[in-house]
Amino acid sequence: MSDMSAAETAAVVQRIWWVPVTRGVFLLILGGIMLANPLWSVTAVIWIFGIFAILDGLIALFEAFTNRKEAGAGWWFLTGFISLAFGLVAVFRTSGTATFIFWLIAIWVLLVGILQIIGAVVRYRAKDAVWMWLLTSGLVSFLIGLLLITHPQTSVKVVVVILGLFAFVAGVLLVVGGFAAKSAAKDLAASAKIIEA
Repeated sequence: MSDMSAAETAAVVQRIWWVPVTRGVFLLILGGIMLANPLWSVTAVIWIFGIFAILDGLIALFEAFTNRKEAGAGWWFLTGFISLAFGLVAVFRTSGTATFIFWLIAIWVLLVGILQIIGAVVRYRAKDAVWMWLLTSGLVSFLIGLLLITHPQTSVKVVVVILGLFAFVAGVLLVVGGFAAKSAAKDLAASAKIIEA
């Protein structure tokens, strides 16, 4: 994106601002469900996480495919494949224990955080306007993943509450970031029109 004009950059961001908002809304719904009923069975938690990870992976892959020529698209492909793989493992291995789902979620959150941080650096280098929201989301994911890995849990209730909190915080960041990107794109487009005039 570094070779693009301000108007072209604004047009790209205006086309894709809804993707992080959609991912954020899914996360907010997941977080709300998890926090509203943390006493579910392990099987229910695995299914909810699995379906969410599959949806999140598909949205990330869609974003990567839609913006395959943009900086950081490769990281979105990788994030999408990892989320999809973790979701499929969860759905097809529903006989897992609380320990299994805990480690599955902890490793997934950590990996997604690392990939978002790397994607943010790539987008920053390409002078992409939305890199800071990606970095913030990546740091939150990474820190929660690190916290989970350094403090293993075997209680289903604790696993559900931690996942619910992660989903809620990450969802808010993505929704705010998406709308901030939309606003920044409008401002950039307006300033590009003034410069061209």
